[in-house]
Amino acid sequence: METHPLSARTGRFPWQVVVLALAAAALSRAPALIVLAFGALITWIVVEITGRLALAAVDARVTLLPDRIVAGELPVATVEIVNRKPFPMPWLDARLFLSEGIEPPNPSPGSPRGWIDFGFPMRGRERVVVRLPVRVPSRGAYAIGPLRLRAGDWLGFTQTERTVPVAPEVIAYPMPLVVRDRALASLRPLAETATRRGLVPDPLRFRGVRAHRRGDARKEIHWKASARLGELHTKLYEPATSLDSIFLVNVASYEQYWIQADPEAAELVVSAAAELIRLAAAAGRQVGLVTNGIDNLTHERPRSALGRGPRSLTRSLEILARLGPYAVGAPETVFLRERGRLPWGATLVIVTPRLGAGLANAAVALRRAHHRVLIVSVADIPEALGAHVAAQGVSQDVLSQRERRAAV
Repeated sequence: METHPLSARTGRFPWQVVVLALAAAALSRAPALIVLAFGALITWIVVEITGRLALAAVDARVTLLPDRIVAGELPVATVEIVNRKPFPMPWLDARLFLSEGIEPPNPSPGSPRGWIDFGFPMRGRERVVVRLPVRVPSRGAYAIGPLRLRAGDWLGFTQTERTVPVAPEVIAYPMPLVVRDRALASLRPLAETATRRGLVPDPLRFRGVRAHRRGDARKEIHWKASARLGELHTKLYEPATSLDSIFLVNVASYEQYWIQADPEAAELVVSAAAELIRLAAAAGRQVGLVTNGIDNLTHERPRSALGRGPRSLTRSLEILARLGPYAVGAPETVFLRERGRLPWGATLVIVTPRLGAGLANAAVALRRAHHRVLIVSVADIPEALGAHVAAQGVSQDVLSQRERRAAV
C-alpha cells in the first residue's frame, strides 16, 4: 500500500548558531572557530538530510487474520514495514489505532485500550514484520487503523510523523449458545437427517416425469409422456414438506418496535439464531434468514436467500454478526410480507425476545400457509398465547436460564 505524503514535522535545528559560527570564523580566522563552524555546518546538513528522508521510501501494510472469527477469539494484526532506501533509521515508533470493540489482549491497569504502540530501529533496505494479537469480545464488524509512523533525524533534533490510512476488517460471529437438548420436540425439525426419502409428495405440485421403475404405482404413470417417448414414465411431485429452514429473527424487544431496544435480549436472540442456523446447516438443510433488524454498517435491513453449503451459512452468520438491536418494523408485518418468497413447506423458525399477540397471529398465518413453524422465545410465553399457537400446530420453545447465562 502506498503511503500518503508527510503529514507533520516537529522540532528544528538551531541554524542561527551555525550562521554565527561561520561569521565568527570568517572574521577571526581562528583555527578553533573554523573547526567549530565546519562541525556545526556538517551537523546542520546531516540533520536536514536525514530528517527529510526519515520516512521517505517507507511503506507500511496491515493485515488482520483470520478475518472471520467467533466473538472472544484473538485475531492477529500483522504490521509489515519496509525501509526501501539505503539509509538506516536509528529509531521508528509506530502506533496502531484500534476501533471501538477491539482491544489489546491483556491490557494492564491504566494502559490505553484504543491503540498499540511498538518501535524498533531499521537498517537500510530492511523489512520488519510485527504480529500483534488483538481481542474482539463482542460480535460485530470492526476495522483497525490507521497506522501512525514517527521517525527523526540521526541526531534527534527533528521528528517526522505520517499516518497510513489502513483499515483491515474483521467480522466476529455470535458466540455459540448451548442448546440444552437437541432431541426436544420443538427442535426436531432441525435435528432431522437431511434426506428427502420420507417427505410426503403433494399431488397438486407436479414437477416432471422420470423413467418408470418396478414398484411405481400404476396410477402415477404419465400416459401421454409415455406414448410420446415410447416407454413408460412416472409422474414426479414436489414434496408437501421440505427440509428448507428459514429463520425469522425479531430484534424488537416490545410489541411497539420503536420503543428503546433491550440490548441483552437482542444479544440472546442473535446467539440463539446463530446456533440454530449452525445446527440446520450441519444437518444438510438449506438455510435462509429474514430479520426486522438493521445492519450496523449499511443501516439497511439485510436478508439471506435460501441456500445450502458454507457460503449460505457464512452469509447468515455475517448478517447476525452485524445486526443492531433496533428494528425497522413490527415482526409480524415484515415476516408476513415475506410470505410470497418462502418455499412451499419450509420450516420457519421464529426467534424472538418475547411473543406478542401480533407475532403469534403471524405464526398461525404462516402455519396455515403449509409451513412448519417453530417459535423460540427468550422470555416466557404467556399461557393463553402458548395454548392458542399450539392449538394451530405451531411448536414453541423457551430458552432456559442456563442457555441465557451461556450467551452472556
